Amino acid sequence: MQSFRISHSMGVRWKGLLLLLLSPQLLFAQTALSGRVSDTVTGESMPGVNIYIPELQKGTITNDEGAYSISNIPQGLFKIQFSFMGYKTRIATINSTVGSQSIDMALEPTVIHSQEVVVTGGRIGSQHENALKIDNISKDVLDMSPQANLFKKLEQVPGVSTISKGNNIATPVIRGLSTSNIVILNNGIRMENFQFSEDHPYTIDESDVRSVEIIKGPASLLYGSDAVGGVINFIKTPPAPVGKIASDISTSFNTNDHSTVNSINIKGSGDNFFAGATGYLSSSADYYSGGGTQVSNSRNNSYSGKLFAGYRNGKLISKLFYDYNKLMPGITNPPAIALTKDNSRKNEVWYQNLDNHLVSAENRLFLNKLKLDINFSYQDNKRRLIGNPESPVSTLVDMNLKSYLWKLKGQYDFSEKSNLILVTQGLSQSNRNGDAPNHVLPDFNQSTASVASLWQYLFGEKTFYQIGLRYDYKAIDAPEQPKSNVPGYILEPFHESYSNVSFSTGFTWKVKKAFLIRGNIASAYRTPSIAELLQDGVHGNRYEMGSRDFIPQRNVEADLGVHYHAGQISFDISGYYNRIFDYIFLAPTTDTTTAGLDIYRYQQQDAAIFGTELSAEYNPLHWLKLNAGYSLVRASLDNGNPLPFIPQDKLIFNVTSSLSTKSFIKKVNFNINPVYSFNQDRPYELETATEHYFLLNASLRFEMKLVKQEMKFSIFANNILDKTYYDHLSTLKDIGFYNMGRNFNFKLSILIK
Repeated sequence: MQSFRISHSMGVRWKGLLLLLLSPQLLFAQTALSGRVSDTVTGESMPGVNIYIPELQKGTITNDEGAYSISNIPQGLFKIQFSFMGYKTRIATINSTVGSQSIDMALEPTVIHSQEVVVTGGRIGSQHENALKIDNISKDVLDMSPQANLFKKLEQVPGVSTISKGNNIATPVIRGLSTSNIVILNNGIRMENFQFSEDHPYTIDESDVRSVEIIKGPASLLYGSDAVGGVINFIKTPPAPVGKIASDISTSFNTNDHSTVNSINIKGSGDNFFAGATGYLSSSADYYSGGGTQVSNSRNNSYSGKLFAGYRNGKLISKLFYDYNKLMPGITNPPAIALTKDNSRKNEVWYQNLDNHLVSAENRLFLNKLKLDINFSYQDNKRRLIGNPESPVSTLVDMNLKSYLWKLKGQYDFSEKSNLILVTQGLSQSNRNGDAPNHVLPDFNQSTASVASLWQYLFGEKTFYQIGLRYDYKAIDAPEQPKSNVPGYILEPFHESYSNVSFSTGFTWKVKKAFLIRGNIASAYRTPSIAELLQDGVHGNRYEMGSRDFIPQRNVEADLGVHYHAGQISFDISGYYNRIFDYIFLAPTTDTTTAGLDIYRYQQQDAAIFGTELSAEYNPLHWLKLNAGYSLVRASLDNGNPLPFIPQDKLIFNVTSSLSTKSFIKKVNFNINPVYSFNQDRPYELETATEHYFLLNASLRFEMKLVKQEMKFSIFANNILDKTYYDHLSTLKDIGFYNMGRNFNFKLSILIK
């Protein structure tokens, strides 16, 4: 049982009121929070519990007596999260306008997943307070995944899959939609990485990721007109607890592709200032498919460096981030296969050379009931494609995309039950080609601007309702310029603007304490991308063509879901229907160029996507958890033909045990992960069907403490049965390479506090 106590005193007297009127600065009076955390079973105090207020980026840990305190809390309503490994996360609301408070909390031992505070739904709150279900994958869950690729780790969420070209080039898919139809956020900042193609990996790694939040379905209301299929938000690790310096080091090795991954994090925090730094280095040779066939040129080398610093007081939080990512994945295609001579790590032929700089400034002002966000970011993404270094021209593509983004967001809390969010945001972007012959995209400039509102209200204690409206404007300008690879041919200028109004409305109804129903109807809007409009040239080992006649894509999606959680059981089931008007997609044709390259054309037709997702957890013993997930997607054009790149139906199981000991090994975690993918016998007309497959994965982790030093040692096993199989979304299927065979991963993490 949870013990929960709140006490406060206002002590408002005439003298105090007069002082308040004469001293406006006291409108920003700071308050404090304190309390004690205990175990519900034993009643004993719990040291080391994390107490964190996400909006303030501020937290602490309980001392040896289970006590904690957080000072300098601005006035307003805030969610506070209590979490400890092996215990149910608890969430409370504090109202600091009434003065200093005391909250005692009792945590319940469990291994079943409990709701977390989420930040991607428009306001910071618990998962049960959002009309759209937001899936949250914690850092601990990511670390226990047997997958090596960050996006592949997200496939444990029903409805999420990946289009992949080997292990290092992966594009997420949400309910059958990908590339320009979903939005990827780096800590709330929209990533601009030439995401129009599944061959372009996102320049992001998990070295500083605390959690991943996923919205499935139209989320364009707050995150941009391209969020037709959903949003994936990679949340950065929070600052260290106040008064602490913390760091961690990790290293891992994979037996299949001989890859190594190393990272180091260090961060510190005072009452007002906080800062941190991260370094990451990864390198791999070519991987081997089931049965031992080497997949030529599937190697990769990447590294990153990240810095952050911030300041906070009772009125504001100001943060500055700098991320640099370097990614050099090899490309497995027929020319590369002919040139690849060995299985070294070195990038020599046919590889992408990607650089991404991201600078962002995030500022939040606390003005009693009003919270105001003022955010700016700059991204510089350079994409080069290196072919055969012995050819007269080895750099085939050289594009530089520069993006300036701004966002102004205000949230006014009328009460604990009602708030209004107003957002205006925009982008200014330019692409310039270097001297490389292939201009995959032409030189262009584009700008966007939008305004949106979202009203949220809790009726009584059971029904949470939200409704929102959004207006978008976009202008594209591509000047007259030489066409790539065709001397004397001129690309005609293109100037166009687009605008649209979209809406969203939804509810969460708590039928009973453990049973709730979610419903949502939303429209979304996406203008044709530059590639869809103007592409007319070589891209990789194929020729792609767009159309200037495309009109904006619009859709309406209806979602209905049921959630149940009580005691040892948690259950979710949802269904959706997405009607897309003038859907734009890239599809292969039977045509070829004079040079023998396959021609792919962007097409536009009405389409419909529908499906269901199911997940369930059962906790029969306090140390044992059983989990199952199922996803089904059906997608077709109005002429009855299936859409391309639609994933296989999939069943995912997890059996997880977590045992505590009294030796230097404090805890042992063991996971068995069977995965069954069904036949994909509804392929697009120029795709081939894909047979079902069964994979068996497992992981084992030891949590240790040696001389007051916390350590984790993990062993992961992928495809234990060394199954030879194709995933339907693997783009290497067309040239006869199977997915990765058996692989063992060994990882050591050292936490220094």
